[in-house]
Amino acid sequence: MNYALIENGIVTNLIWLHPGNAADFPNAVPLGDVPAAIGDTYADGVFYRDGVKVLTAVEQAVADVLAEIERALDE
Repeated sequence: MNYALIENGIVTNLIWLHPGNAADFPNAVPLGDVPAAIGDTYADGVFYRDGVKVLTAVEQAVADVLAEIERALDE
């Protein structure tokens, strides 16, 4: 499973880690499907890039569809 290593609220590295060994890395946070990158921030269980929540591919697809629907309704 992919994890982000967090130091002072900032992603400093990305690692693959067996969940059974996660306790060996107390500053490791599981990424799940979130495409976080080095330099992103992490607060309250959420990854951010430039102050905007980093979305999973599914969340981004839903947001794109909703934005398209909103644009269509405005026309």
